[in-house]
Amino acid sequence: MFDLRFLSFLFLLQFVSEGICESGFPPGEGDYRHLYPRLCVTIKINDHKHVLSYFMGMVEDFRWPKDRMHILFFEEKPILISEWIEKFPRGFYRLILHKDKFDNWREESLLFGRSNFCTFLLILDTDCFLLRDSIRQLISLDKLVVSPLLISPFGGQSNAHGLLGEKFVQGQNRENVQVYYSNGPILMNLSKMDSSYLTFDQGNIVNYHGNGHPIDVFAFSAYAMNIPIFFSNLHNFGYFISSNSLSKSEQMAVFGTFLADWVSNVGPMPFPVSYVLQPWYPVPIKFGFDQVYLINLRRRPQKLEKMREVLRLVGLDFTHFEAVDGQNLTEQELSAIRFLPGFEDPYYKRPMKRGEIGCFLSHFKIWEEIVRKGHQRAVVLEDDVRFSPNGTLILQKTMEDLTKTRLDWDLIYLGRKRIGTDEAFVPGHRFLSTVAYSHWTLGYAISLSGARKLLAVRPLERLLTLDEFLPIMFNRHPNAKWSAHFSPRDLLAFATFPSVVEPERYTNQPGYISDTEGSEVVGQPIDHDAMGHILDGGRGKGPIAFEAKEEL
Repeated sequence: MFDLRFLSFLFLLQFVSEGICESGFPPGEGDYRHLYPRLCVTIKINDHKHVLSYFMGMVEDFRWPKDRMHILFFEEKPILISEWIEKFPRGFYRLILHKDKFDNWREESLLFGRSNFCTFLLILDTDCFLLRDSIRQLISLDKLVVSPLLISPFGGQSNAHGLLGEKFVQGQNRENVQVYYSNGPILMNLSKMDSSYLTFDQGNIVNYHGNGHPIDVFAFSAYAMNIPIFFSNLHNFGYFISSNSLSKSEQMAVFGTFLADWVSNVGPMPFPVSYVLQPWYPVPIKFGFDQVYLINLRRRPQKLEKMREVLRLVGLDFTHFEAVDGQNLTEQELSAIRFLPGFEDPYYKRPMKRGEIGCFLSHFKIWEEIVRKGHQRAVVLEDDVRFSPNGTLILQKTMEDLTKTRLDWDLIYLGRKRIGTDEAFVPGHRFLSTVAYSHWTLGYAISLSGARKLLAVRPLERLLTLDEFLPIMFNRHPNAKWSAHFSPRDLLAFATFPSVVEPERYTNQPGYISDTEGSEVVGQPIDHDAMGHILDGGRGKGPIAFEAKEEL
């Protein structure tokens, strides 16, 4: 048995030795303890394994010396965090502890910080993702108690819900606001004398008649001693992903889309991942489709790499489909195509470009494969999409509703630029609407009957852009002269609302790349003595004129 007096002496000796450089003595060369006071971090592990490798990646990424950090984990069943504790190299962190039996983890966090003589105590759970600089930013505010504003990645929720107004949450006013309570995360400065009055245990205070919840107890203890609690939105501190408002499957879908959105913005793999835990990915599925096609040009491998990671994170099982590169089409190949008489782009007032021809041919080849292989339904995605916040959930529920209602359909826009306005929701469907004149083919679902209808009108004999062709085929195009060249126009088209996918970048945004807008304009063919199907190796003989244009 240890002598308690000796143990107390050791604690005192440790405290004095670590605090000596803050006690008036100049720090030695290379000593940074005065710059980075001891920090205690306590973490409640919630029951969602899919976030842990990413959450711990952010903890490992904190810009604070690891040998100045003490970490205490709370997890009722020591299953999830035990692997990290076992595998993370010893000696990096000053102290790592784990508790699986606890009644009031917040109060035990406070006792942990005090008993380890920590200057600062950070209390959080795995719903809260703090960015690497957040600790230093919070400490710089010089508050006894402060919480960072954390917002859901796609808006709608925050850790200040019901506590602060939209102007604060949306960052219209950048400030520190005093509040009565905080759900966390909470950073406390334990070196301030008043911090000794703070508690999460109602047994430690008198004249308390609240509901007994630790958060309410803490708020009362602060209020009773006139200790202000602050919320700050002065910086982008991180993200809040609630584990209480969604089912487990919905949590996983939203979290996967959150990670995929990071990839869309920055590239793979921008989100910190733990050094010792394998990153989580959902089991890839096709969401009830026979095939999911991802169209990509061979000369754009970086787009393919990014989309592989995006689709892996959202759990979509796909097949890479090599696009037809309009830049590489020869004059002989182009001469095999008849353009729609009088066609010009409605906005730019010009004939088709090489990239637009390649785009149409790429989709055309997929329709042919769908018919050849007998796929009853498929998804077609281009390689410059990002998934909307609940994109995969919308796709899943749309397929569930189609199965229940047995609605006949040929094509469903999963992402589009809506131009017409005469649309309405389809009865019996949660996310399906009728569709008016629309542009964009960045993502759509297509049935076997839809592919057959698109091929049956022989569009390569009167080619126009794909954006204009599809509305003609479901008979909602405003140009009656163009529409008259195609019959029948009976494509059963719909659209999801909200959209499942959207453009990764818009025109003029940093990182925007277009393989259609920047290509050459192709003049109308002069002669077509031998019309062939270029996808089957047919070749025509007529000459073709090219008009070079600057990139738009």
